[in-house]
Amino acid sequence: MSEFKSSLSKISKALFPNRCSICGEVIELDMQLCDNCTELPVIEPPLCEFCGSSKEDCNCKKHKNEFKQIAAPYYYTDSLVMAIHRFKNSDMPFLAKRLGEDVAKCVIENYDNIDFDMITFVPLRHFRERKRGYNQSKLLANIVSDKIGVEVFNLLVKVRYTGVQHHKKAAQRAADVFGSYDVADEYKNQLDGKTILLIDDVKTTGSTLNECAKMLKIYGANSVYCAAVAVTKKTDKNK
Repeated sequence: MSEFKSSLSKISKALFPNRCSICGEVIELDMQLCDNCTELPVIEPPLCEFCGSSKEDCNCKKHKNEFKQIAAPYYYTDSLVMAIHRFKNSDMPFLAKRLGEDVAKCVIENYDNIDFDMITFVPLRHFRERKRGYNQSKLLANIVSDKIGVEVFNLLVKVRYTGVQHHKKAAQRAADVFGSYDVADEYKNQLDGKTILLIDDVKTTGSTLNECAKMLKIYGANSVYCAAVAVTKKTDKNK
């Protein structure tokens, strides 16, 4: 019997391995996080409302954004790079649970005095979402919605292909995303005076969030606040 149980255990581990709730790495059954994710690159409060970094690390010079504030629990470095990559590109939608819960906690801590009317998210092109099987930002938004009790709406659509953005500088990103997003037709007359929470996975230069927030405000939103899993620290290369 012990040999039979041992065989079943091996088969179970092979078919249904236990995975790190942050990055998806296969781990032992009695663990929740892999070794790389036990010390996450947490952003220590207070946060800069302009770039999302800890004020201790901030050198963003308070550039004006279309959104009022950005908040995230982590820096986009170390194990978080692998986590986001796997979440988006390795068919691991289950990672949304822990990452979304961490975003929700960050929202509650930083926006406790804000009464949101709606939650929305950065959209993908239809082709890309069909190919991936999900929009990672929408999955995160749904988790946040469950935690704070505000409904998610598909307010935005992507109307133009922008190409891969992660290797581009801020000026090129801003040029690429200009005119790439619009408010969905059914919501163009429903945003007057609304306070909206906009969710994305990573904020790098902020160009995408800016463009999305701008369109929401064009159609009447009073203010847009942003939240993400991680933000990139401001460096010379992405100024």
